[in-house]
Amino acid sequence: MTPMSLKNSILLLVVVALCATFSMRIFQGFDEMMGDQYWVVDATQGDHGWYMMGILPCLKKMPKNEVLALNTDADQTKHVIIYAQNGDFAGNSVYGICYGIPFIMFLIWFAFILGFPDKVDPYLLPKRIFTVTVIMTCSIIANLFLMRIAADFAREPMARVANVAGNHASLLFHNAGIWFAILFSALGTHGHSVKEVKPPDSRNWVSQADEKFSWMFTLLAAVTIMEIFLVKNKFALPDAAVDYSVWIIWVVIFMRMFGFSPKYWVKRGKGIALMFGGTAVTLVVFYMLERATGTLGAGFASPVLAKALGAENQNIGLSAMISIYLIFWMEFAAAIRLNGPSKKAVEKF
Repeated sequence: MTPMSLKNSILLLVVVALCATFSMRIFQGFDEMMGDQYWVVDATQGDHGWYMMGILPCLKKMPKNEVLALNTDADQTKHVIIYAQNGDFAGNSVYGICYGIPFIMFLIWFAFILGFPDKVDPYLLPKRIFTVTVIMTCSIIANLFLMRIAADFAREPMARVANVAGNHASLLFHNAGIWFAILFSALGTHGHSVKEVKPPDSRNWVSQADEKFSWMFTLLAAVTIMEIFLVKNKFALPDAAVDYSVWIIWVVIFMRMFGFSPKYWVKRGKGIALMFGGTAVTLVVFYMLERATGTLGAGFASPVLAKALGAENQNIGLSAMISIYLIFWMEFAAAIRLNGPSKKAVEKF
């Protein structure tokens, strides 16, 4: 397959980056609206303060010192339920990580569902736009229900959003966008044609299961050792399962994109170089962004994290940063059709 032109590749990257930035600005706006106050559930508004089919709560802002005084009062009837506080939505302290998820989400939406910029089929475009709209709607509804469930189960006076999204609601919303995009892509709803395609004949398949499994477990063993090293040296979250799950996803996508053994990888040098090179550049960009803003944390070598969690924890976002952006640039290589074998490799083959 012919690689995408440089002009279109740059256009795709710029559009995806702008959309991810705009999306993050929405969540940053929520944090800014709260300032140094809490959003608390307004129990005076109807039954438990819930409206719109019980999904969203009625909220009001209260100063933090006032909430603290009420919730430490011996009279429990005066206690208020905190829904969110500044920092629950955008995750500015680890902005590099929080930005990476919508970065991947919009890439999938634009490149793999809409076919932007050079594979936009006028016949299928209305269906593809409808698919993206459904994905967006499903993501929002699913997240609202998750937040309601959290509010029902978590009775302690603490932030609801923090209970659900590990302190950053943007991660939850954008992860849902990725999940539904993959689901609808698997169903083929965005590319359905009036002409039915004959299914492949499984009797002609040649099994390579042993080789696939051996290399998959080799890669998993490699990332397992690397994750242990990163956690031990505080380059990853203490809860290693979160970081490790992303590395497992990277292994699966890597084998899908570039093949399942080195004999395929060596023929796909451009795509693999883009994956590693793009990740390295991204880390540098977020490092410089944090130094320029002083508030948007990179997730590694971070004064913001050092101030909040101690100097020993200033690098705890590095593992997640690397794995997330390896996935993005790997998907980007596929989107611009650089994940296939080089012409020389094809000729020799």
